Amino acid sequence: MIEEPADSQQEITDGEIKKDKSLLYMGIGLGVIILVMGYLTLFVDNLNGLFSKKQEVVTVIDDDNSNALDENASMTDAEVRTSLIKFIEAFYNDQRRGYFDPPSYFAPITQTYYNYHNLTYKRLKDLHYKRSSEMQNLKLQWIVSSLDYDRSGADLIATYWARVNYVKPAVNKEESADVKYEMVINEEGKISSLREVEIKNLVAYDLGGWQDSMAGEETGWEAQSPVEPAEKPAVSPGSAPAETPNPDSRYEGKLYDLGSVETAPEFQGGSKALARFLGSALRYPAKAREAKTQGKVYIGFVVEKNGSLTDFKVIKGIGNGCDEEAVRVLKLSPAWKPGTAEGKPVRTSYVQPITYQISE
Repeated sequence: MIEEPADSQQEITDGEIKKDKSLLYMGIGLGVIILVMGYLTLFVDNLNGLFSKKQEVVTVIDDDNSNALDENASMTDAEVRTSLIKFIEAFYNDQRRGYFDPPSYFAPITQTYYNYHNLTYKRLKDLHYKRSSEMQNLKLQWIVSSLDYDRSGADLIATYWARVNYVKPAVNKEESADVKYEMVINEEGKISSLREVEIKNLVAYDLGGWQDSMAGEETGWEAQSPVEPAEKPAVSPGSAPAETPNPDSRYEGKLYDLGSVETAPEFQGGSKALARFLGSALRYPAKAREAKTQGKVYIGFVVEKNGSLTDFKVIKGIGNGCDEEAVRVLKLSPAWKPGTAEGKPVRTSYVQPITYQISE
C-alpha cells in the first residue's frame, strides 16, 4: 500500500470546500419581511401615514344619519332656500340664453322629465328641443315667493309656480297659464325629476291664421318708424270702414270660429297689406313710450258677412294706451274678405295680434 505524503493530505484539508450560507441569509431576510408585512397589515390602517408627515383627513359617514345632502342638512332653512333660488334661477336663465346642457343640471339618468321617464343625457336633450319646437317663443317667469321645499330621504323636493306663455304652431294658438312645477334634486345636486303637477288659468288665443313670428315681423314697428313708410297705406286717410245698407242685417246669422270655416277672413290684399295699413295708422302712445311699454296686444272682433268689422274686444293688452290705440286703428280698417262655409260668406270671430316695439 502506497501512502500519500503528509504534505498532500494537508492540501486536501485546507482546500476542502466551505458551505455557502447565502441561502440561509436570504431565508432569514424573507422571514423578517414577512413578519413586518404581517404586522403592518394587522395593526396599521394607513401605510402612507408611516412615510408622510401630512395628516390625511378622513370623512366618517354615520349610517344612522345618512342624509344625502349632508352639507345642506347643516344649513338653516334660509340658507337652503337661498341656494335653491340661485340654482333654479341659473337653470332658467341658461335656457333663456338658448343654453341647455343636461350634464350641468341633470342626473346621468333622469327619472322624470315632464311625461317621459328614465332618460339619458342625449334623450333628454332631444326631448327639450322637441318641446321647444312645439312650444315656440316660450317665456317662463318663475315666482320666487312661491318656492317651497321638503326632504325625502336622499332627495330635496322643491315646488314652485311659474307664469308661462308660448305659441303652439300646430294649432296656431298662443297659450298662457300658471303652472306648478316639482323639481327633485339628488345628493349630487343634480335634477333627477322635473314635472308639472298643476296647471291653472290656462288661456288660449287664436292667432287667426298668423304665425307668431309673422305677427312680430309683419305688424311690429319701432316707435316713430312706421312699417314700410315709403309705400302708401292700403286705404286713404279719408276713407271709412265699409257699411251695409241695413246695419241690423250684419248681425244676423250664426257666428263661426276659424276652426269651423272653409276659408278664413282676410284683409284685402293679404297680410302684407294689413301690415302696411297698421304701420301707417298706428301711433305709439306717448305714455307707453315714456314707460317703455312693449309687447303684443290681442284684439278680438267679428268679421261680418259683408266684411265689415264689429264687436271689438281687448283679449289681452299691455296698457298705457296701447290697447285703445289698437282698437282705434282696427275700427278704421276697410272691409275684409269674409270667412266662408259651404261656399257662402259667414260671420266669423277673429283675433288680431298687434306688436308694439320701441327702437333702441
